[in-house]
Amino acid sequence: MQRLLSGFKHTFVSKKFIGYCLIGIVNTFNTAFFSWLAHFRVQENVAAYIGYFISLTINYILNSIIVFKNRLALRRYFRFLLSYVPNFFIYTLVSLLTINVMQINQFWATVLATAAGAPITFVIIKLFAFGNKAKAEIDEE
Repeated sequence: MQRLLSGFKHTFVSKKFIGYCLIGIVNTFNTAFFSWLAHFRVQENVAAYIGYFISLTINYILNSIIVFKNRLALRRYFRFLLSYVPNFFIYTLVSLLTINVMQINQFWATVLATAAGAPITFVIIKLFAFGNKAKAEIDEE
């Protein structure tokens, strides 16, 4: 139990997680903003996806440079995108519920949907996209 608590503390009470969360706040509003912009041209659920995908690229750049201190690399970017697959499912579920069932406005629904998967996604990107193995593979290129 002590080891589990220590691992939890090491992962979620760290500069990297705090940086990830701060960038996540920026990314949440980027997602909401781009979704809002897109909803003038397309249906709201489609707009939510457009905002999500645009903000992912911004999110990758900020996390690479500020949090994980890695240079940008196409392979790492694809690993980063794959790391967001679970987040995408969480985002979809929460978006559909908040927009269609709860009738929450587009902006706040997107904020809630984006924030819902943050802790799980942090662990995945830390290990899969920016972990030592991923970094070693990319640096060898």
